[in-house]
Amino acid sequence: MAVQANNVANQLTAGYQAKRVDLTAQPAGGVAVQGVTADPSPTAPGGSNVDLATEAVQGMALDVMYKANLKVVQAESRRMKATLDLIA
Repeated sequence: MAVQANNVANQLTAGYQAKRVDLTAQPAGGVAVQGVTADPSPTAPGGSNVDLATEAVQGMALDVMYKANLKVVQAESRRMKATLDLIA
């Protein structure tokens, strides 16, 4: 989210290249940040290559990923509670 916010903040900065977060799948499930790279598409004359529509769509994708991760954490919490209830 910080990378996306930085892109939007620098939309009007001459020569600014949008940054993208590179994610990799983890063997145990989930994803991790592998790095941050500059978008190679050309910049507009006197501007940047930040596209607000792209940033909006990526923001929606981040929201979906956050909610999905939250569901996983909640399910694990319920599973752990059930296990502890059985032991008690």
